[in-house]
Formats: sequence, C-alpha cells, structure tokens
Amino acid sequence: MKTDGSVVTWGRDSYGGDSSSVASSLSSGVSSIVSNNMAFAAIKEDGSVVTWGNADTGGDSSGVANGLSSGVTSIVSNTYAFATLKADGSVVTWGRSDYGGDSSSVDLSSGVSSIVSNRIAFAALKEDGSVVTWGASDRGGDSSGVASSLTSGVSSIVGAGSAFVAIKTDGSVVTWGGSTSGGDSSAVQNELKTLLTYTIDTVSDTHLRAHETRE
Repeated sequence: MKTDGSVVTWGRDSYGGDSSSVASSLSSGVSSIVSNNMAFAAIKEDGSVVTWGNADTGGDSSGVANGLSSGVTSIVSNTYAFATLKADGSVVTWGRSDYGGDSSSVDLSSGVSSIVSNRIAFAALKEDGSVVTWGASDRGGDSSGVASSLTSGVSSIVGAGSAFVAIKTDGSVVTWGGSTSGGDSSAVQNELKTLLTYTIDTVSDTHLRAHETRE
C-alpha cells in the first residue's frame, strides 16, 4: 500500500500476486490490507472492501458484495476465510465455509464489538459481553460445551492454533477448541477461577499462555 492509497501487488498470481482484475479499485483510497494464506482484502476510505486472490478462500467476495459496499471498519482473517466488522455492529463473512466463511448458522446481525480468529474458526465478542463462534466445530467454531460461561461477562478473547480463550470481568478464564492448542484447561481450572488480572499470549501459532497479575 502506497501513501497515495494505491496498492501494488506481486507474487504467485493465484494467491493474489496478480490484482489486475481489481486494479481500478486499488488505484486510490485504500486505508488497510489484510491477507489470509491465499487471498487479500483491502478496506477503502469509504468503508468498502476490495478482494482478490484465490476465489475459493476469499479472493472472490461477490456473494457478499452488498454487505461490503460500505460501513466496514475492520477485517479479520484466518487461514482460508475473512470476517468484517461493520460500523453498525454487524459481521460479514466469506471464504471457505468450513473455516468460517459461512456464518449463516449464528446471529451476527448486530451488537458485535470485536472479532478474533484462530487458524480455522472465528469468535465474536458482543457488546453485552456474550460470545458467538463459528467455523470448524472441533477447532473452536463450536463453543456449545462452554456456552453457559459465554453468555455474559466476557471482556476479551484470544485465539491461537485451533483454540480460543475468553477472559471474563470476574477474572475467570474460559477455554474451548482443540485440546492440544489450549482448548482444554480442565487441569488448571482451579488456578483460573481466582480473581486475577490475566494477560493471554499467543506463545506460538498453536499454544496459549496466561500470566497473572495480583491486584
């Protein structure tokens, strides 16, 4: 991205190195660019989104074009999908459905304050402190096993590998997703229930670590 808001691309054509199909839309007005493994998405100053790269993994957003024509404030990606947060608190998704490109099974029409991804799924934090998840069910897209803990009081979410962790306002921590990435915290739950302030790090692409700070 250049200071004049234009974009120059290069690399493997099918992975987004060739942006000639959207060149006119990338000639000015671009404010930020996000990538996944095989595609790109650019937010323009007018709140619209331009995509290019591998069609199946997010390079083609024609199916949700109406939702991307204005009002987009941020974009989050995982390996093969994108999710945008709009100014009205709604979310638009596209890309591979099994990676969260299809969010039709959950309600993201309003009230979302932020979106987090791991490699294969997404989690949205809503203004009421609840959490909505979608994507690969066994990698964090299905949070039904901890649903009762995610209905309110969540202050932040972190994703890593194939798991998520939510920090609640009472200092407790809720985890779900792939156990090898930290989705199963049952062995340390007693330590995660005390009233502490936690900082969650993505130690690597696949693991999470919690630091505690006593008030």
